[in-house]
Amino acid sequence: MQQVTISGTLLSDAENCVDKNQRSYIRFTVTCGDNDENGRSIYTHYRCTCYIAGYEKMKKGDQVFVTGKQKIRLGQTAQGEPKINIDVMVFQISGGRRADQRNTR
Repeated sequence: MQQVTISGTLLSDAENCVDKNQRSYIRFTVTCGDNDENGRSIYTHYRCTCYIAGYEKMKKGDQVFVTGKQKIRLGQTAQGEPKINIDVMVFQISGGRRADQRNTR
């Protein structure tokens, strides 16, 4: 099994879903920034599926750390151009709140 750990930012709010067995899960996309060999910023997007309860209210911009099983597939855009889909079935997650939303006591 391939396992990947990702630290990144949500591109949009987590989407609440129900599978064919009536189990609740969320879907979200995490983006991770890096620099290419010329120093330019590049981003990789990971489409995540998560059955772990308690993260349903994650919002765009939240920072997360996820670990899961990675699956990479070649797909096509609507224009027929090749694109890579990177999916992660999440089995461990932390974060999910922006620093300005944390409770301080």
